[in-house]
Amino acid sequence: MKLFSLADVWRLLHNKYVVALGDSILYSKDLVKILQNHEFRTENQLKGKGGMSFANDTLGDLHNGIPYREVRHYRTDHHLVQSYFLTCVSSEYVESMLADFEQGPQPDVVIIN
Repeated sequence: MKLFSLADVWRLLHNKYVVALGDSILYSKDLVKILQNHEFRTENQLKGKGGMSFANDTLGDLHNGIPYREVRHYRTDHHLVQSYFLTCVSSEYVESMLADFEQGPQPDVVIIN
């Protein structure tokens, strides 16, 4: 089995618009660290919770009610990563998000967890 190195991931996602959808923001935080420094999060960063910013990303929409939603954005001259924390993949919220992708810039890569 062939594994991708951190440098491989960085090269594959260079100049790409990436959208991550799922029940964990943790994976997108790893992705941001890989794109920034070619490394995974440190042990201390793994223990950290939420926050307004992580590794220069920004917290977008946050809804603490039911259903919980969190959107994070990471942008550089060569990367755009948008992460959507979802509690349910089949919802009006997801439908409206997908409609926005059809109308506006379309992601190059969509990661669904």
